[in-house]
Amino acid sequence: MTSVPLSAWARYRWATGTGGWAQVRERWADLPGRRFVHQVLSSAEGRLSLAYQGCPEGTTYLLPHLRSQMSARVGAVSASDQQPSTWRQMLRAAHRPTADLLVLGCSRERVRQLPAARSVVLPFRINMMLDINAEAVHSSVSGNERRQFAKLRRSHGWTCEVGTDLPDLQFFYRRMHLPTMASRHGEEARSTDWDIALHALFRHGLVLFVREGDRRVAGVLARLEDGGRTLWMRLLGVLDGAEEHYRSGAVKAVYYLTMEWAAEHGVTRVNFSGGDPFPGQGVYQFKRRLHPTVAHPKDHFRNRRVYLRATRDTPAVRDFLVATPMITVDGSDRIVATHFFDSTRPPRTDIRADGPGVHEARAIDLDEFLTGV
Repeated sequence: MTSVPLSAWARYRWATGTGGWAQVRERWADLPGRRFVHQVLSSAEGRLSLAYQGCPEGTTYLLPHLRSQMSARVGAVSASDQQPSTWRQMLRAAHRPTADLLVLGCSRERVRQLPAARSVVLPFRINMMLDINAEAVHSSVSGNERRQFAKLRRSHGWTCEVGTDLPDLQFFYRRMHLPTMASRHGEEARSTDWDIALHALFRHGLVLFVREGDRRVAGVLARLEDGGRTLWMRLLGVLDGAEEHYRSGAVKAVYYLTMEWAAEHGVTRVNFSGGDPFPGQGVYQFKRRLHPTVAHPKDHFRNRRVYLRATRDTPAVRDFLVATPMITVDGSDRIVATHFFDSTRPPRTDIRADGPGVHEARAIDLDEFLTGV
């Protein structure tokens, strides 16, 4: 068995571990007296404000999309960090909010203590998993989608290359993954450091490259689990982070060629990794077309929830909610696709979130939702 530096292994398990690791991480996150981040987003002239309090991961996984949605509705948005909050202070904020929208990231148990009026509850993260079989690797993908990819594949001559040597990982990490994270996310880029990529992922997996002629144009670092039966797509990138490889469809090729490789090598399940609970994101819409099953994650996010409450009824609040479809949970903790609408703002039916694992799709009338006390 390949030796793994303790720090890299421990950090990987702390971030993604299931079972006992997840339990320890959950207990640590809810230690008595623990303080939580508090950040306020606000637009010019006070047209719209949003306050986030809770798990620090919320500033990475939730706020970027919420901020972009605010900016699209009301223009430039500024962020200010407030004094860290305790759980008791978060409870008070839920009863006496000062922002138009209040977002709390906390445990499922704590969400139950919060006011239900004008609120929805979201999973903190979701997971997307696709079952694979060798006879019909694309059986879950629509015929139109398969034909479009086949046409692109012929046009660009895409082929799959497997990388299992250290120089393969170095090329992928330095020429593809890091530049892609920088170009796509800028200062908000989130990734995995080199030691974890090498020891916890690559030493237990491989890199799959998409070749276009004599060039590697895209790739994914994947970890094999469950005795090789599950392939977990962990890090992705395109050559030098260039936008042309997104326009060409090379990123789409990463997923299709990974699915093919998996089917040919006895893999029965492909894990598309975690995602944010916002189906309006482009990455969610692309993965959705492959029809993976949406589920709660199994790591320490499994019992984390997001409490979102509209505290005021204003045109800006209504615009924001209608423009931001969400993955929510119902009273039984089942996953539900949620759209908002009112008499003058139709639901964003162009942003679909239904599919395997999604219990139902519901449309919430803001005229009723915002009258809650």
